[in-house]
Amino acid sequence: MSWENPPVPHEVNASRESVLAEFLRLLAGLGICVLALAALLYFAGGWLARWVPISTEAAWVGDHVIGLSGLDDAPADAGNAHILAQLQALTARVAANMDLPQGMQVRVHLSSSDVPNAFATLGGHLVVNRGLYRRMPSENALALVIAHELGHIKARDPIAAVGGSASLALLTVALGGDARSLAPGIARLVQLGYSRQAESAADTEALLGLRRMYGHAGGAAAVFEVLDDYGREHREISMPTLLSTHPADARRIQRMRDAAADWNGNPPLVPLPVEEETGARP
Repeated sequence: MSWENPPVPHEVNASRESVLAEFLRLLAGLGICVLALAALLYFAGGWLARWVPISTEAAWVGDHVIGLSGLDDAPADAGNAHILAQLQALTARVAANMDLPQGMQVRVHLSSSDVPNAFATLGGHLVVNRGLYRRMPSENALALVIAHELGHIKARDPIAAVGGSASLALLTVALGGDARSLAPGIARLVQLGYSRQAESAADTEALLGLRRMYGHAGGAAAVFEVLDDYGREHREISMPTLLSTHPADARRIQRMRDAAADWNGNPPLVPLPVEEETGARP
């Protein structure tokens, strides 16, 4: 008696779908895994970065202002020296009303750019463009901008942004990327938009600081009204980070107006000192 293997149907090892469809499905699954890992690294890196002591962060950065190139630094002429002195004095007053953590030092710098912009960067550095200073209608408005940026520094948002992006950079290198291509981006990280939650928290801190300084939040809405006007006039060019990361939308302007609803004009807004001791503000 002999035994023979029965014939095997040819369709047993045949895929029920095309090879291309199966490849695309596997590729999509891999993409989802990579995105999930990237999101995890980004948020974990940002969370861990906030725990770095501010003294350590300041020591890392030193006097280097990340995001401000030498070409942007305002020349040390009499007019700029006057504006910088005003900014330093105002920043010190605002910081005294912001409940900053012990040991957190803020250093303000003046940029010669005429674009109305300001940003907080690593190590407690704060940059204000001359174009922002000259467009602010009152000291109260400028104080609101400074208080907002101090709110970001207080919450450690700049280092969190760099920490999250650094984690993504490590993932890119691990997947075969070129680490050298990542270097130019670090100066932009501290100026990129924060989350809506971070922006809202910085607004809250700024309004609290403004009330402590002046007893009211009058003049706050004028900041974003000025920026909104600038944005409408310069749609053809890329917007400054103060506009892209701090959108002057109607809801935000209304929030500022609501915060000043109990202010009837008394005490009046504080005039902003002239740009130059012998000149007049445009």
